[in-house]
Amino acid sequence: MNLKGFLSFMKAIYLLLLLPIFAKANNLPSFLSVDTDKEYIATIDSLRSLLPKNGDPEILMGLASPFSVLDVQPTKFNSLTDKNKFANFNLGVMGQAIFKAKEQFLIDLPNRVLCQNSICRKNRLAHINQFINEQFKVSEFFHQNADILILQRTTDDVYRINNAFYTPAGIIQYQPSAIAGFVPSANWSEHKSNEELTSCNTCSARSIAVRKVMAQYNIAAIVRGTNMGVNVIFGGISNNHWGVMVIEQSADKPKVGQRNTLGFEYEDVIELAPKAYYYQTN
Repeated sequence: MNLKGFLSFMKAIYLLLLLPIFAKANNLPSFLSVDTDKEYIATIDSLRSLLPKNGDPEILMGLASPFSVLDVQPTKFNSLTDKNKFANFNLGVMGQAIFKAKEQFLIDLPNRVLCQNSICRKNRLAHINQFINEQFKVSEFFHQNADILILQRTTDDVYRINNAFYTPAGIIQYQPSAIAGFVPSANWSEHKSNEELTSCNTCSARSIAVRKVMAQYNIAAIVRGTNMGVNVIFGGISNNHWGVMVIEQSADKPKVGQRNTLGFEYEDVIELAPKAYYYQTN
């Protein structure tokens, strides 16, 4: 995390104390309006009700990993810069609001996933090259299942498909908030089985094979982008991701200094194979 990231964390922690009076004081970060702030506060309250209070902050690494339950995404934000700022802000708020984590703990989290030396990069590339031989399974899956855009895996029994979060206790289906499009949001329904889902009651069964690939290679999430590319995220937290971008048709190739569709800036890019690129965002 760079200096801007550090400042975003500190601002998030400070603003957390102001959340109840945002609407009155209008003391909002630039990427939130009074209305989207209300949606975000409702989201925090909803997540608090679902998760244990004051749990071990170490759990944050899993729950706030890419596209997991605490990695709130503002899906209706148009500005890539605002998406990026919100990612840092959200991690700071979630760490404080749910886990009461110390400031230094939150600041140090991105350093656990960032790779800044040749040995680290070499190990990552060796791991990814094993996956590249089977990445065709991922591409075929998304071609054959156009209704599935997001796969996230924590364990075999805890995973996400699109906006549905699966656990042994049941399935939580989220609807994006009206203005910011937050997912998760305060708008959710609980289901006991796949058959109860109205949006995609066969998604879990159809994704079993790909989720096994994710388990084999320790992949955190796979996301089909709107620009005809598949983002295979091996790890990350906040706006610090690393993985493989698989390019299809006319999709944009990742380049150092540019931002991806989440608003995160590419810090490191290496071409691994035709249409497959290792990347790290920071």
